[in-house]
Amino acid sequence: MLEKSLATLFVLLILATLINRFLLWRLPERKGGEVTLRIRTWWGIVICFSLVISGPRWMTLAFFALISFLALKEYCMLISVHFPRWLYWVIPLNYLLIGFNCFELFLLLIPLAGFLILATWRVFVGDPSGFLHTVSAIFWGWIMTVFALSHAAWLLMLPSMNIQGGALLVLFLLALTASNDIAQYLWVMLPTY
Repeated sequence: MLEKSLATLFVLLILATLINRFLLWRLPERKGGEVTLRIRTWWGIVICFSLVISGPRWMTLAFFALISFLALKEYCMLISVHFPRWLYWVIPLNYLLIGFNCFELFLLLIPLAGFLILATWRVFVGDPSGFLHTVSAIFWGWIMTVFALSHAAWLLMLPSMNIQGGALLVLFLLALTASNDIAQYLWVMLPTY
């Protein structure tokens, strides 16, 4: 079932690529740079996802941990809060809990223990200025970039009747994201009256 779903996704991408190239050839005045860029991006996402999902479990967890690390690093560059490097410890710990099937601890690590550790750290630093801003910015960064993304890896590790149950759920999530991207792009292209 997973192979058929991935094959369908690749066929749709091939079809989108061919249609885009035909339109660029047939209508040279049409600017297709953004569409071409989106299609190339989805090629990269689908190829990476296919390789990761077909590999061993540790490779899947390492891939999602890398994505979480890069997302958290990008988030930290955008916020105006000092983010100490030792706070990155939550990423490997979070994915280790998933790898060892400690799902209850995984669900409690960032929302509960992470928040308490952040608040305690800010108290021990002794600088009360900007306490709420700092703790909330770092905490929500963890929630968005580590906790939320790690649920995709968690879905892949879920026990199911067949070996591909969790992988199909993540593939469905990927298909929803792709259709959302396409729908948003097409919605912007509609004429406004």
